[in-house]
Amino acid sequence: MGIRKFICAAFLLLTLGVKGQEALVHERSDSNVERSTWVIALPFEMVQDSNALGLPGSFVFTNRMATQFYTGLRAGVDSLNHAGANIHLILVDHDEAQDVYKIEHENADYTWFVRLDPEAFMRQCERWNVDKIIGPFRGEASEVLASHSTGIQVINPLSRKVDVAGKPYLVAAASYRMAEVERLGERAAQAKQMAPRSKTLLLRTDASSAGAESVFMQAYIKAGGKAEDVQIQEYRQSAVLPVSAASMTGLTRIILLDDKVLIAARVLNQLRPFEPSRTEFWTLGNVLSSSALDAQLLMRQPLIWSQVERLDYIQFRSLDALLYSAAKTTPGRWEWLGLDMAWLAQYIGNQYPNGFEGPRRLYVWDHAEGSGFRNHAALIFRYDRTHGIQAEWTPTIEYGEEESMEEIVPLPLDSLYTPAEHLEEIN
Repeated sequence: MGIRKFICAAFLLLTLGVKGQEALVHERSDSNVERSTWVIALPFEMVQDSNALGLPGSFVFTNRMATQFYTGLRAGVDSLNHAGANIHLILVDHDEAQDVYKIEHENADYTWFVRLDPEAFMRQCERWNVDKIIGPFRGEASEVLASHSTGIQVINPLSRKVDVAGKPYLVAAASYRMAEVERLGERAAQAKQMAPRSKTLLLRTDASSAGAESVFMQAYIKAGGKAEDVQIQEYRQSAVLPVSAASMTGLTRIILLDDKVLIAARVLNQLRPFEPSRTEFWTLGNVLSSSALDAQLLMRQPLIWSQVERLDYIQFRSLDALLYSAAKTTPGRWEWLGLDMAWLAQYIGNQYPNGFEGPRRLYVWDHAEGSGFRNHAALIFRYDRTHGIQAEWTPTIEYGEEESMEEIVPLPLDSLYTPAEHLEEIN
């Protein structure tokens, strides 16, 4: 079957006023809607409430990240059930240190837990007729759990280091670690083709030479670029970026694949003699998020960067209100990612997941026969003084407007990226 890459999107019914995690999931009573059971296996770190030791319902969640993620996921599931789905959730506490799954049991008098290893837990999920398991957070734990699956999808929502090889039911939802580097390589090749007189200068640091440089060059060549068009500039230790490295006749793009902020700060300082209108600084998104960088030096020349999460989610007021209603406070990153995961899990299917454009992340899959699915989506953004920040892609779903639609709408792969970055299904 080879590598298959899909993308589709869905307009979702956005329902406000959904209760938080203290309430049961809003399930449908319509018998015509097939029930889907999801297990949420996260490191909740449940402990007994000292005011109600041993009594039913006396355990509370203490892991803030897992709780916030679940709050967003619950809000998403409730909205899906209001829109016509029939999803039932089972919560399981994953002990990350021991890699065991704690299942709560209770009667009228007290509560206790049964601890299961990954294989025993998977067999229990089969007895529950589970469709999907969302979690655990750790990549290695998801790999072990998925290795025991005979049909239940295991969706890892956060880890960027998940080995899906030989595990057909494993879905790595977070983009893998080199996704941003690949996207920068593709974009650099296209930029060179559009401006033949421009110059591409790739800075070689200890970190970039450890693997990022190779990934960048592979993506650059695959996108139609020529290796000889990329000039490697040694930039280890106390190296200096000379002005003579700039193009004498056109634009110069300076590319830094190292995510160390101090190195980025040194590059920006040494770019001061370069002509801003003829210089671009290319880097990774997590570098730009640091407050340690001098904003004036950062913004004096155009910036191009790649990151795996959207920037426009803060404009989605309806979704923000949905999450605020569930969390009872201003939602943060983990609530947004939980919401993303609820909607992704509903639409990826049981065998071959469709790609998806969520309100926080994008999902485009790499897949080899006999293995699972790995997300390799990343977005390119550009900043300059004239136009501000621009996304180098066109959203296919307007989450800023309340829309509803009863079926998934397939969309062409190039709807997420510019035509030069067109992806296609390879049979």
